[in-house]
Amino acid sequence: MTLNEIKGLSWDMIAEKGIENLTVNGIARQMGITPPAFYRYYKNRDELIKTLVIDAYGSFRTTLETARDKIDPARPVQRLYRVYAAYREWAVANPNMFGLFAGRQIYGFSPRDTQVTNEADKVYQIFIDIYLSAWEQKLISRQKPATAIPMSYKARLEGYCRKIPLEIVDLGISGACLVHGMISMEISGRLGDAVGDGAEFYEYQIKDLIRRQGMTLS
Repeated sequence: MTLNEIKGLSWDMIAEKGIENLTVNGIARQMGITPPAFYRYYKNRDELIKTLVIDAYGSFRTTLETARDKIDPARPVQRLYRVYAAYREWAVANPNMFGLFAGRQIYGFSPRDTQVTNEADKVYQIFIDIYLSAWEQKLISRQKPATAIPMSYKARLEGYCRKIPLEIVDLGISGACLVHGMISMEISGRLGDAVGDGAEFYEYQIKDLIRRQGMTLS
């Protein structure tokens, strides 16, 4: 028995029964071992879930980085479009992985675990770096939001800012929220018939997002 075998069985169980039905007893039963034998590899279910979430973030980040690196760094707006497109492609192909960090909170597991938030920040940084590049190349015309940024949100933004104006960091976060919401609705079947083809709708939306954020996609 290996850690990878346990993780493989866990993903199978999540796909079949949902994350809420992932149990140590269920995994042990499928492997023909006792629950105490399982605990030689993971101290509890939450530690297993954390490992799965970190693996999901790693797969997601690799996909985004691969998509980004196919485009010349001198073309950050095109990089942004390609990364947003890869975001959906990965999520649709890996709905169970996407659901682990994008779905409802998992009972007993804290998404604020330091290792998990570090992995999430690595993903956010991909977008922030692209927006920073576009800003430095003077490819973003919009600099100020329509209304004042709330103080609590502003304080969080400033943690990401470095040398980039916080209004530009806001573009990255607001953009991620929009695409994340669309993808979540599509995967959960909540988009409905009104939008037609999900891929076409998403492409239209991210192109419009880039335009509204003050950039030109050529």
